[in-house]
Amino acid sequence: MKSLQWLALLAVAYISMASTCRPLTSQDFSKMKPRIEMQKGACFGSCPVYKLTIYQGGIAAYEGQRFTERVGLHTKKLSSEAYKTLIAAFQEAEMWSFQNTYKAEVPDLPTVTITYYEGDQVKSVKGKDGRPTKIIELEKMLTAIADSGGWERQSGEGNSYGVEDGVIANELIVNLSPEVDASVWVIQFAKQDMQIVKRISPESPYWLFRYNPNTVAPTEMLETVRRDPYVLSAEFNRQLNIAPRN
Repeated sequence: MKSLQWLALLAVAYISMASTCRPLTSQDFSKMKPRIEMQKGACFGSCPVYKLTIYQGGIAAYEGQRFTERVGLHTKKLSSEAYKTLIAAFQEAEMWSFQNTYKAEVPDLPTVTITYYEGDQVKSVKGKDGRPTKIIELEKMLTAIADSGGWERQSGEGNSYGVEDGVIANELIVNLSPEVDASVWVIQFAKQDMQIVKRISPESPYWLFRYNPNTVAPTEMLETVRRDPYVLSAEFNRQLNIAPRN
């Protein structure tokens, strides 16, 4: 029998996308049967928060929430080989042999919940650092899918957040006045979960911030920041392959 490590390598090798002919709707998803889900929660830092669902047949849905370049709902189609390999890995892992929850020893880690559907049976395994090796290997396979390219953003309210292609909706590049302490300035946006990501360069007045676009519309957040008296300029961050605006 193939090891989970070998299956993981195959899954990564076979991950591919097939463009959907039209945007998927909530009605489309209601007709599909989920086979595997992975939810990654928040940590004390900027860990990506998202939900990945693999449906029967290989349709994958990625719902980005915080600290991820893909905020909102994105979908793609796995190759048949990748899908079969993933299902085989879960079957080999014997999910029902594990506890539902594992106690964590390191609190500053995201909680990861992996759920497997087989017929009318559902099994979830939740935890942080204390989970079995086989569960960690399954997580790595799912993370490889989540981190791969080819995702298509779905239309509909709350998915694109009303921003143009190439814009990272939950990130702002802000030029602060020289006298401002960025760590103090950002406190006023606590309700928007705004945090410092980094200073663009050691002596630069430009800072990269992330916030939660589910608490405020990105365009509204940008205008709010621009109106701040200590802000000289502010723009959305953009994907690297798209030239930024001046």
